[in-house]
Amino acid sequence: MVKLLVLCLAFAAVFAQDNSTDSNTAPTVPGPEKTKEEKYRAYVGERDYVIPFKTRISEPFKDGQTIHALGTIGPDPKRIDFNFHKGAGEDADLPLHLSIRFTEGIFSGKIVYNIFKDGNWSTDEQRISSPYKANEEFDIRVRISNGKFIVYGNRKELGSFEQRMDLEGIDHVSISGDLIKLRVFHYGGTTFPNPYTAIAKVVPGKRLDISALPNGKRVNVNLYRKNGEYALQVSIRFDESAVVRNAMKDGEWGAEEREGEFKLKKNEIFDLTIINEKFSFQIFLNGKRYAAFGHRGAPDDIETLEIDGNVDVNSVTITKA
Repeated sequence: MVKLLVLCLAFAAVFAQDNSTDSNTAPTVPGPEKTKEEKYRAYVGERDYVIPFKTRISEPFKDGQTIHALGTIGPDPKRIDFNFHKGAGEDADLPLHLSIRFTEGIFSGKIVYNIFKDGNWSTDEQRISSPYKANEEFDIRVRISNGKFIVYGNRKELGSFEQRMDLEGIDHVSISGDLIKLRVFHYGGTTFPNPYTAIAKVVPGKRLDISALPNGKRVNVNLYRKNGEYALQVSIRFDESAVVRNAMKDGEWGAEEREGEFKLKKNEIFDLTIINEKFSFQIFLNGKRYAAFGHRGAPDDIETLEIDGNVDVNSVTITKA
């Protein structure tokens, strides 16, 4: 049955748009021009940053946002520091200092949380286990939520820390230490309702990027046409170990497409990219090509996005592909 989106849109107060914020002021390393496929696989704003990295954020942090950095750890790491600053000076307050220490602990390293205020380090250091290893990917995400910093490492929640200083005045972020590459720095998002519905004109030449944390059996990402039919449904089904793609035509579901190895896990953040091309949707999961889905109607008739199911959405962006 065709969904009546008029009712949904009457209650949708927020629009899907490019709400990402990338560092355009931080020094970058020139590199070769990417192929179309490489651009599709890349995160929004991905580039090679100079390490140590420090940038001024273009808008204040707020509750619900996620700060994401992605790089590669060196062969003999000792430490990586991830900081929020109030001011550009060397003696600026640090409301968040995460020190990833590879030489602490017996079976794994540690992540140490602390603050620096009025020229002094707090004596209250808090520690959680670190998943990071030499020569491997470094994926860290910090979600600001209800007075806490929730830390995710390599897509899994590692722990949370109470905010000991307010967010007001945070204007810089820095990353330093034993990384040989830093290719993503990005922040954005909000506290999304579930289900989340928004205007989303993902026409040919546009890409939709969603980061979310699944916590149950199923997550549905739906793109609707003007008449309310599904132009595309990507249904992530943990109970079936499948990512099912389908669409509607003349009020009827078509044939499901299920090909592809299922590697997603509950309670691990996934990154879904959907790119609209003239003849098909190109679908990527966690930076890897997953499937193509041929259009079953006009490719430019895409009006609305809906995300529902057992999921906490972290960010939604629509940008040029």
